[in-house]
Amino acid sequence: MSVPKSKRGTPKLEVITKANELATHTIHICSNENCFPKRYRWCITAKIVDAAVEISRLINMANSVYVNPESEHWKADWELRRGYQVQALAQTYSLLTMMDIAYRTFGIEGSKMDHWTGLVVSVQNLLRNWKRSDENRYK
Repeated sequence: MSVPKSKRGTPKLEVITKANELATHTIHICSNENCFPKRYRWCITAKIVDAAVEISRLINMANSVYVNPESEHWKADWELRRGYQVQALAQTYSLLTMMDIAYRTFGIEGSKMDHWTGLVVSVQNLLRNWKRSDENRYK
């Protein structure tokens, strides 16, 4: 039996799935010669792809840090986890900046940019919610 769409919640860590989707989409769009001429791959597209992959990597690293409030080192674990979350969030802003530069330089279609930007904003929101949830849980 399936749950009605209106009663579905957000999966616990949808941010991981969304970050992977963002990285995959970024690789596809940066590999498209209609969007990014081949001669610019080394100077801008590689950096854009690296940023998207780094977001996914940092989110997975944060998720891998298990915080057990009953452990004597739980604060250090929580700070490490939070540090990865903060770095991932900062990296999303870096990615948006490079995407804006690419949009202005290469004239990428607005609809492509809207979808791509929407993915980044979605990751940002999910990451902020996860961070907030952790803060409420571990304070």
